[in-house]
Amino acid sequence: MRKIIFLIMLLSVLTSCNKDNSNPVITDNGLIGTWVLTDIRGTTPQGSVTISPDSAVISMTIIMNSDKTGSLSMIQQGQTTNQSFTWITLNGNIILTPTNGGIGIPLSYTKTGNKINVGFSNILPSISYHGVTVTSLILEFTKQ
Repeated sequence: MRKIIFLIMLLSVLTSCNKDNSNPVITDNGLIGTWVLTDIRGTTPQGSVTISPDSAVISMTIIMNSDKTGSLSMIQQGQTTNQSFTWITLNGNIILTPTNGGIGIPLSYTKTGNKINVGFSNILPSISYHGVTVTSLILEFTKQ
């Protein structure tokens, strides 16, 4: 009897839920283009730090296409990483989904003029700079 009551309650909950037809995905067309890493900000045990990509021996380029595809190319201490993705913006995040499978990676961002600041800890948790680990990375990209 309890199972029947539970099933009835479950069915009533499931059938009473209406689908939210609002579409929260907002396309930020200002992101379309080629973006080059120009500044790295983060946290060390001694406090906040700002690093130029050259001095951190890292370069990164993100290409965001109008068809919502893109690519990321990163060279860090001689190691090259290339990743293709699809992208959307949602609630202050750019969500990158690798085209070779996997789940979307939300990256917080702010855009001012031709610059975007991206919270990159989901992809690049830390970098080493002069023997010190830098975390909580915010990467600044400039549109080319």
